Amino acid sequence: MEAGSSPKRLTTTRRVKYRESAWRVHEFEVWSGELLCRAAVLRMDGSALVWLGAQDAQLGDMALGMPHENGALATALLGSADDAVRLARRLAAARARPAHVCCSLALNRFTAPLVERALAAELKAHPDCF
Repeated sequence: MEAGSSPKRLTTTRRVKYRESAWRVHEFEVWSGELLCRAAVLRMDGSALVWLGAQDAQLGDMALGMPHENGALATALLGSADDAVRLARRLAAARARPAHVCCSLALNRFTAPLVERALAAELKAHPDCF
């Protein structure tokens, strides 16, 4: 069904107009000699959801970051990984809007900075997707 059109078959007296989705999806991969992770960003009206994971899509830990006067606050919604909380707080502070982060990876002290730098680079390259 095309945006702005109505179905040909009427079941009620009301007409339904379909419109294009306001959500945007942006996908990218983080490499450092080998594939570190896959990422998908779902931009919604006023917020964004960032998923970080391996080849198989799993929800994993989830955190919510909210912008605040002097920075941002974040809390874990599912699981208890500090990686998702840290990324949600940084993303919410950088974009000044709520950020959900789902992280199904076990980031260590070597891979965490690489993933954060890749997120920062994607944010600079594609700010309209965040």
